[in-house]
Amino acid sequence: MRNIFLLSFFLMPFLLFSQESLQPLGSNFSLFEIQSSKRTQSIEDFDFIYLTDTLSLPIIDDFSTNKFKVYKTDTSSSNISDSLWKYLFYLDGSLVPLTTSYMSSPTFRYVFDSVSSNGIDSLIMLTFQNEPDTLIVNNLSFYPITKDTIILWPNSTIVDSLWTSSSPDTTFSSISSDYQQDSISLYFAYPEMDDLDKIWLDNDVFLNDNYPKNPWTLGVATFDGLNSSGKPYDWTTGSTDWSDQLTSKPIFLGLKDNSDSLYFSFFFQAGGYGESPDSDDSLILEFYNPSNDQWNTIWSTNGFDSDQWYYEHILLDSSKYFQDGFRFRFNSYGSLNGSLDHWNLDYVYLNQSRSLYDTLMQDWAFTTPPLSMLENYSSVPWKHFKNTNSDILLKSAIIPTYNSSDNPKLLQPCSMDLFYQDALQSSFPYSASVLNIPELSYFDMLYDFGSTFELNTSLSDTFVDFTYRFYLSTNTNPERLSVNDTILHHQTFQNYYSYDDGSAEAAYGLIGNGVELAYRFSILDGIGTDTLRSIKIHFSPSVNDASNDPFFLQIWDDSLGNPGSLIYTTDDFDFPELYYPEYNSGLNGFFEYELPSLVAVSDTFYVGWKQTSSSRLNIGFDKNVNRKLDIFYNLGSGFQNTIFDGSLMMRPVFVSPMDNVVNYPELYNKEVNISFFPNPADDLVQISNMDVNQLEIFDLNGRLVTNLDMVYENSFKVKNLLNGIYFVKFKIKNGDIHVKKLIVHHH
Repeated sequence: MRNIFLLSFFLMPFLLFSQESLQPLGSNFSLFEIQSSKRTQSIEDFDFIYLTDTLSLPIIDDFSTNKFKVYKTDTSSSNISDSLWKYLFYLDGSLVPLTTSYMSSPTFRYVFDSVSSNGIDSLIMLTFQNEPDTLIVNNLSFYPITKDTIILWPNSTIVDSLWTSSSPDTTFSSISSDYQQDSISLYFAYPEMDDLDKIWLDNDVFLNDNYPKNPWTLGVATFDGLNSSGKPYDWTTGSTDWSDQLTSKPIFLGLKDNSDSLYFSFFFQAGGYGESPDSDDSLILEFYNPSNDQWNTIWSTNGFDSDQWYYEHILLDSSKYFQDGFRFRFNSYGSLNGSLDHWNLDYVYLNQSRSLYDTLMQDWAFTTPPLSMLENYSSVPWKHFKNTNSDILLKSAIIPTYNSSDNPKLLQPCSMDLFYQDALQSSFPYSASVLNIPELSYFDMLYDFGSTFELNTSLSDTFVDFTYRFYLSTNTNPERLSVNDTILHHQTFQNYYSYDDGSAEAAYGLIGNGVELAYRFSILDGIGTDTLRSIKIHFSPSVNDASNDPFFLQIWDDSLGNPGSLIYTTDDFDFPELYYPEYNSGLNGFFEYELPSLVAVSDTFYVGWKQTSSSRLNIGFDKNVNRKLDIFYNLGSGFQNTIFDGSLMMRPVFVSPMDNVVNYPELYNKEVNISFFPNPADDLVQISNMDVNQLEIFDLNGRLVTNLDMVYENSFKVKNLLNGIYFVKFKIKNGDIHVKKLIVHHH
């Protein structure tokens, strides 16, 4: 009976208003693993106070590297000192005992007696106010901790019916006192060497290459409605307020004055590949006056829609800013419930000896990293690449650059270097077709590797990762901008096909019960037939949550360039298998949906789903890679191409030798629970369960990097492992095997 119900439900007629749509993101999975939080003055019972260094001029950031302060919470670090702060003191400096409490309002002593007069009892009662104490009270809610001298009364009420003050009838305390002894442990984190080149104190904005259009250099800082962890500030629909903030460290300006001609400049873009801010949204710049602890608005703009970059050039001409401890910050105002109302910021620059006409960056830089070193795909299975007859490896690469100076740039020697596991494999010098790069213009750098260029396919690793390093040599001015002269691209080969670059800029969805989405892939020539084991999908919530809306996975063959007959569907009459959107979970934000059985495919095939509700399922949509001709949807009258430029974040996964490592269930025996901490880890990792006999650690290429005997051990070290993601395989005493992911991140 249940099967008949399912079938009748899932074959309901299509809605008349079925359609496809593209909407802003509700979160940003790229930030989910970043635990550095924005620091505020407010502190808890156990907290860190992060001390910062003071910067000297010049201050410049083109956001091609990470210059955001990292907030560590390891109390054993050498740069950490601790202190214990108490709440209440007497005026002589001695501590108020833990058993003593006080009230902010007067407390009293009641004295009464009953006397006989004229044969009638009378009650005589006098009220005395208790003697107050003068105490020193530390404010433990904020740092720096301040103290006040306050008059308080003992938290006691005395009742004396015998007129004997030395032995009153009753003494009792209030149910809840206003003041009682408390303490707080503070850990002071002093700046370390790797912190000295950082500029920014908070981590709200998103450092990325994906949202800017026509950038002048690598990387931008993007403001939106998501916090530093990539989640909405406020989940309430329609909520607006101040959101992202970008604050500089203190700066030495005490010895400067108007004669030093200090100018502050920056470039900004409204929207880019994100959502353009509305007219009631805004971006503002504020300067800090240390003498009165005040932030002053210096510049602001309301939202608008444009792909252009705009430049602001501001003279510091007020003596109130020529102080040590001067800071500046940007604030955005807009929606708080998603990746909405975007502003892109670039080339923030503060320096002396500038002029009104000093409006050019005088820089020549890469602007956009390459998306892939393969034809058509961003990644293919390594076993397919090794055995294909087709040559999909790019023999050249075009990397765009921009000369933001008013003079031509001399094209000096530069190259592309290829690395595998940090070992140089080959180097290809750049062959210049021109001698100079024209001023204020884009220039495409063509790196030609030659027709015989190949990757080493004799590598026995299951998964491999090659690093391409592109380099251009240039004399850079202003200071500290040489980092945008180098690009690293990691060309990964694992067990899946992909078009996307791993970053979603929007959420794509279909509206309608029973609608189908199909994504076209073609197996490389010469491979023949291979077996699908799963489909990786990145779902990203937008304005609606569809995590409770089930769907079926489906696979089609090809019919004249369109989805043809169904090869496989989990919409099975006898054993239907339903799946649900898993938002921003799994490795790199992709959740792997295992197929109930392995499916053989060949040549061109299509993977996708059939919906069982009219809700949008919100798959991540990459606007930087356009594969619209491979995206098909069926509203009930046949498949047609999407109207949107971009690619779906969906990847078909093939069987591989890594399956016997990563495919173990995390909790095969529910009675045995394995966990470890911290994760991400820097040095020592603690294991929660003492029943582990042995553990093995594999990298993403399937290589065994660590094999440890864990008898009588409940911890292991990862200090010698490189930063990255690993699989930890636990062997339990009862014979069970458990596999969990471990992130290694050395600060």
